[in-house]
Amino acid sequence: MKPYITLIRPVNFTITALSIFVACILAGGTQQQMLIMIFGALSGACIAAGGMVINDILDIEIDRVNKPDRPIPSGAVSRYDALMFYGALTGIGMIMSAYTTRPAFIIAFIAVPLIVMYSKVFKGTVLFGNLLVGGLTGLAFIYGGAIVGNIRQAVFPALFAFLINVGREIIKDMEDVEGDAKNGAATLPVIYGMNSASIMATIFLTLVFLTSFIPYLLGIYGENYFIVVTGGVDVVILYVMYSFWKDRSVFNLHILSNILKWTMLVGLVAIYLG
Repeated sequence: MKPYITLIRPVNFTITALSIFVACILAGGTQQQMLIMIFGALSGACIAAGGMVINDILDIEIDRVNKPDRPIPSGAVSRYDALMFYGALTGIGMIMSAYTTRPAFIIAFIAVPLIVMYSKVFKGTVLFGNLLVGGLTGLAFIYGGAIVGNIRQAVFPALFAFLINVGREIIKDMEDVEGDAKNGAATLPVIYGMNSASIMATIFLTLVFLTSFIPYLLGIYGENYFIVVTGGVDVVILYVMYSFWKDRSVFNLHILSNILKWTMLVGLVAIYLG
């Protein structure tokens, strides 16, 4: 089972499930809603994991260059088996979503084709693919709000998730520029160069930094939020921007991408405490 576990990226699976569950709590989820909150969190994680699998299926030629040890290009999992695995994950996710609420199910129903369209059409495009991934990540928080019937409280977490993920996706494109260029993917760093990609990543990460103060200034989140987001998120954002301007090696960009992934969890803690 190890190659299949690798395919779904267990860290991403866990972060997605936690993000949706925390979004439910932030949106006012009660103990009486615990079962649908758990179903919602797992359904979103399964659908997202299916997206990881279909992405690997469609990216096999690129991964032969950038990530030859991944399960599909290495031969540990065949494309057919991976496709069946994708169908199972997505099917389970949709079935579990059907046991939450109608608005949440509609969001999940819309997200599934968008994920496939990203992997099939939009991933290798200048910026649009990055924006779509950011939007889908932010949609996970809206999904959490829909599960408990309060989307409004999910708006700020969704905004932060959107901005930080667009920045992270651009950095990942910078990391994968060699394989993308060989396979004709028209990503931002391939078409306009690493400097332009660095500028765009800086813009989105700077927006994360600047907007992080707004909920505190508006009185939406309290002092605990301000302390954690300032010391645990904003400082990291500044470091990441400094680091990828100083060192744009594949190794460093990969580290920075992972740092941003974990920073999202810190942001969730900040919002929860606030």
